[in-house]
Amino acid sequence: MFRRSTFLKTRNSTHVFQLLSRLACTGTFILTQSFAWAEAGEAEVSNESKELETLVVVGTKDEAMVLEQSAAAVDVIDLKAAQKLTADLSEVLSREPGISIRRMGGLGSRERFSLNGLRDEQIRFFIDGIPLEMSAYTFGIGAIPVNLISRADIYHGVVPIELGADALGGAINFITDKGQEGTGGSISHMMGDFNTSRSTLNLNYAGDSGFFSRFNGFYDYSDNNYEVDATIPNRLAETLPYKAERFHDAYEGEGANVDFGYTEQSWADLFQVGLYTSQYNKEIQHNISMSQVYGEATVERKAYGVNLRYKKQLTDAVSLSATAGASEMKTHFFDIGDYSYLWNGEEVITIGKHPGEIDTACDCTYWRNNEYAIVHLGWKLAANHSLDFSVSPTRHSQSSKNDYLADDQVDLIDAERDMFSLVSGINYTFDFYDNKLQNKLFVKHYSQERESLQLNKSTKSKESFESSIDRIGWGNVVRYKFYEWLIGKASYEQATRLPSFAEVFGNAENVIANLDLSEEYSNNYNLSLEINELNNDYGSWKAGANIFVRDVEDAIILKTVNSQSQYQNISSVDSKGFQVSGAWTSAEDFLSIEANHTEFDLINTATKGLFAQFKNERVPNRPYKFFNTKLGLKWISVFTNYDELRLNWNYRFVDEFELLPENYGSAQSKIVIPVQESHGVAAIYTKDIYSYTVSLAAEIQNVTNEKLYDHYGVQRPGRAFSFKTVVEF
Repeated sequence: MFRRSTFLKTRNSTHVFQLLSRLACTGTFILTQSFAWAEAGEAEVSNESKELETLVVVGTKDEAMVLEQSAAAVDVIDLKAAQKLTADLSEVLSREPGISIRRMGGLGSRERFSLNGLRDEQIRFFIDGIPLEMSAYTFGIGAIPVNLISRADIYHGVVPIELGADALGGAINFITDKGQEGTGGSISHMMGDFNTSRSTLNLNYAGDSGFFSRFNGFYDYSDNNYEVDATIPNRLAETLPYKAERFHDAYEGEGANVDFGYTEQSWADLFQVGLYTSQYNKEIQHNISMSQVYGEATVERKAYGVNLRYKKQLTDAVSLSATAGASEMKTHFFDIGDYSYLWNGEEVITIGKHPGEIDTACDCTYWRNNEYAIVHLGWKLAANHSLDFSVSPTRHSQSSKNDYLADDQVDLIDAERDMFSLVSGINYTFDFYDNKLQNKLFVKHYSQERESLQLNKSTKSKESFESSIDRIGWGNVVRYKFYEWLIGKASYEQATRLPSFAEVFGNAENVIANLDLSEEYSNNYNLSLEINELNNDYGSWKAGANIFVRDVEDAIILKTVNSQSQYQNISSVDSKGFQVSGAWTSAEDFLSIEANHTEFDLINTATKGLFAQFKNERVPNRPYKFFNTKLGLKWISVFTNYDELRLNWNYRFVDEFELLPENYGSAQSKIVIPVQESHGVAAIYTKDIYSYTVSLAAEIQNVTNEKLYDHYGVQRPGRAFSFKTVVEF
């Protein structure tokens, strides 16, 4: 049980420095080659090209403002300041309106992401328009280094056709920091409680010839050995309370990606090649409710792939953009333990128990190949009229094998599985009244083909299974500018979300396949009013209010029986609510205040199946009311003329919610997750030293050491200290 953890701890003490050395060497090589390639092309660059390049840079800076003022229901979140904090990306996003993120443990644990009441696969994630699963961060958004991301575009409800995705609740597109002309980069290292460390290295080069190259690398580790309230039996089989330290929850992740290409060429406005690789190792501490303790089960994942991107303004009226990629992912699930475990780490021999802590013994490997493409064609019909077309095919194929079994034993996971999905759309946009009124009308088509060649448990022979989905949806978004700083938006979409590969075919842990799983669909409504960058003598103001409705049918729910889970179309839900937010920064930029409040009712409307008995009740185990606020102070020229000191205070309130449905069990058996309040404080000192910018940050999360819970009552860490250093050059 402890051999693996000890190995990881020993490895961690020197691995970060070895990794950073390797990253630095790799990055130096890339930049050296960049200089050589760039110098070879410098002489061919005209003054006209240089002028165009300057215009492009300016346009990039204004991209966020253009998006905010579009008809899309989107929150544009600047994450530049967050790059200096110790908090990870999940923690930073959870402070935004409408968002709730819950984990099954510490760093690297499974996350449940919720946006306006809808969660998990109902929300799509991208990095620079590339699906997250086609990147180096296949372990979830918590694995994405916050130092890599400059902004997050949070789409509520309607997902633009150019992202080429299906979704019910919306999407998040993370925009990476592209750097500036010349050579630059940054290096960061964070360390904190529970033997946690996170390191990143970013290098970039952009020359006058249009050639650019970027390198990003990261290394993460944590023991996640924080204390939780648990129980253990005594010799009389009585259950006694016990303050347990998580002993089998270690996490290790590392990865790197390289991007290179050209901008502003006669043959391409952008041509980019991206290569990436990553590796994750995670120990599994307990089941979904902390009622079963594991001491040996682990999951590992390796991934590598390539992404290609091309953009070109073909004519004055027609533009083309295309993205394509391929990847291979290997997941290894290891669970062959002969013992059960108590929260004190003690091994327990269970009579009649077969090998395997979670289920039957599994030394299982899953190989998955992924290919995707997104092609977008824009056509400007007239001054205020345009058409957009998009098509996005995706293919996933997987094989698997349980190496624990003897040659004469039947391997039930031995199967060949294939899924092909196609999402296409057409969008018509027109502007009226000097661009005050903008309207987008769109139609989307969704299709999916699934095929599986797998073993029949009864006949012990392989059988072929095929199924398909075909559906059309539509929607409309409208925006009206009352003033440059006051914007109203409304949207409707008949949305569809195709089942994911893992939902249909299961995963490498404890989710079994459901080959008959169908799509879920929803009628989505949004109505919002936004104040953007209103400046006066009293400072800068931002505010927003959004009312949303999500009417979901055939919702895909993870049903758990004993230790096994399966995704099923067994629910229908209505999510109705609102979110409000406001921010103010003083005229001197000394004081800033931000606050947001989200409240919704997620009501079960199922008329058949398992959840019909709980019709018209609130869906349990989901926070439905939460509030965030942030107070910031900033001083400049504190000790010298080139330094800055910031103090931040964060507060989060989550109202109580029930763990189980209202009519489940007796009144005495009700379990209520109590009100949760958490405080966080941070101090960040930044100083310019020659051509370097150095920042030092210290942060305390859960200052008052409150007992905080995630889904199914899983405890979060108590008070935790962390420190971070960032050097930009």
